[in-house]
Amino acid sequence: MTLDELASVYLEASSGDARNALRRALADAMTEIATVSGQVSRGYVRAGRPADLTRKLGRDRREREAQATVG
Repeated sequence: MTLDELASVYLEASSGDARNALRRALADAMTEIATVSGQVSRGYVRAGRPADLTRKLGRDRREREAQATVG
């Protein structure tokens, strides 16, 4: 998903209210950062290079979102 598509999704979910869309995006980002920080501190996430970490976290996030949608 591109940033433009993501922005459109947040804007649509906020009924066109840009401030609300930004608040939602920021809240989601902060939640993701807290999750990753907790995983890293507990040793769940290990990577040799930043690109490896990005690939792993992206895959894990897509799996979590798919499970949340199904369940």
